[in-house]
Amino acid sequence: MIALLLALQIAAAPGSSVIPAFIFVRDGSTVTPVPVTINGGEASIRADALMKAVRGTLITGTNLHYTLALPRARLDLIDGIPFAKRDSVTIPLSRAPRVRGGHLYLPFQFVSEVLPRYGGGYYFDVAQSELRTYASAPERPEQPRTVSSTPQATASSTPRATVLGPPPVVRKPPSRKVVVIDAGHGGPDNGMTGPIGTPAWFVEKDIVLSVANKLGTILRARGVDVLMTRTTDTLIALSDRGRIANSNRGDVFISIHVNAPGSRTAAGARERGFETYFLAEAKTADSRRVQDMENESVKFETGANAPKGDPLSFIITDMAQNEHLRESSDLAQTIQQGLIDVHPGPNRGVNQANFAVLRGSYMPAVLVELGFGSNQSEATYLSDQDNQRALARNIAESVIAYLAHYESRVGGTR
Repeated sequence: MIALLLALQIAAAPGSSVIPAFIFVRDGSTVTPVPVTINGGEASIRADALMKAVRGTLITGTNLHYTLALPRARLDLIDGIPFAKRDSVTIPLSRAPRVRGGHLYLPFQFVSEVLPRYGGGYYFDVAQSELRTYASAPERPEQPRTVSSTPQATASSTPRATVLGPPPVVRKPPSRKVVVIDAGHGGPDNGMTGPIGTPAWFVEKDIVLSVANKLGTILRARGVDVLMTRTTDTLIALSDRGRIANSNRGDVFISIHVNAPGSRTAAGARERGFETYFLAEAKTADSRRVQDMENESVKFETGANAPKGDPLSFIITDMAQNEHLRESSDLAQTIQQGLIDVHPGPNRGVNQANFAVLRGSYMPAVLVELGFGSNQSEATYLSDQDNQRALARNIAESVIAYLAHYESRVGGTR
């Protein structure tokens, strides 16, 4: 069978412009053919077939995100976006990966150029249309050689252990963490007002600033460095809040808000409860409602501080945030669990939505909805200083617990 497939490659010999029918993945003595498909005159390779051949895994995420989990690297992709990402490196692609018929297809360049350079142990033989692991490649052109630090290592040692082994772990001494606290709204943007059915006396921007300040005080007392995006009644652009966090090398980002229902009816006035969000595509109508409500703040921003909509900037930001998706989810779960002990309202759980305030923060980031200011009882509860301190205390304890758990997982390597 392999001989027959190799015969089909004759047209792909050097100097030929004909696209090969297959590429071959060689791992030692094992050779696996992977079909090359043509769409619109462009050569593509099915991602799941390629991953199976290289003993990797194709992970389907949210928001059209995909991860190629290779034995020694992880590459992130977005359907329709001509870039890949490995760690903090953004990799341009000859054309965008596309989902067709329920399968993700990669440009041929991904095999011929991207995997050899960023995949962690591959070499592409153009003449043979063959992707080889280092162990099966005759040589290792343009690849750095890693020298084993083991004293017993000799020139006759097997190259797989020394070349393909994980990089040495670099540990840094423990450092103080930076928690960025964002009090939502501010200035001309009041946020929600309530309660429903009474003259408005509850103003979101004031309540969240009060809770945020208390949260900051408690965290500082626990040895955590705190950065507030605002400490007074002023307007900070949604896009600037993440930039503030990034420029100050924040470890986590927490945006504090108060909820409101979609209508000012009697049914809306009965809505109650607390919930915590992380950044991902909204999955429910209610999450989309909260997302749209909080994102409306952009209307208060001037042309000078409103987002410019640069497509490349959006792509890179989106992929950078996606790195922290799991950590943001964990942080949201920890905070939500901590609020159960002090909040009288129902637990509305952890949810996800595309909040503008979270998009530009390259760290674990969450948005906390403390309750419904539209509800008479919850507005009264949230306005009480002692209750605000209790909420702030439990959020602080949750953040400290999350940071300790995160540090134990990464082992101080960052």
